[in-house]
Amino acid sequence: MHETKRLIIENECRKLTVLYCQHLDHLDPEAFANLYTEDALYKPAVEPVPIVGREKILDWIRKYPAKRLGRHIATNQLVDVVDENNATGSSYAIVFREPDPQEGVLSSRVTPRSVVEYTDTYRRTAAGWRFARRAYQMHFLQAEDTRRPIG
Repeated sequence: MHETKRLIIENECRKLTVLYCQHLDHLDPEAFANLYTEDALYKPAVEPVPIVGREKILDWIRKYPAKRLGRHIATNQLVDVVDENNATGSSYAIVFREPDPQEGVLSSRVTPRSVVEYTDTYRRTAAGWRFARRAYQMHFLQAEDTRRPIG
């Protein structure tokens, strides 16, 4: 594969991670679900079993708390191009969250809530590159949330 083509694929896959953060933080369910292939598998750490299929992912994100204010900062994005239609990757996200935002009030008590690690499988579709599989696990979690099970 030509180096330029490989770099383009890497960029398109990294862009999915950035868009994932944007669409989740600004709660755009349709745009979020559209990041996935029709048959995608998505495994949030907070869910006991994976969510399979774009429609089920859309149902899941539509239930996401609308009042919560969060920001995901993606970093350490690695993409390994398998071939012209497939790639794998990983990244970390530092997540900030204000559970009770007040309009016009700057929160001074928010610290990083968690650090998560994503593992991804990407597939090129007719509509462009999409997540075929995205799973994550939390490695660090803010003190008041530590009673949650790991999974």
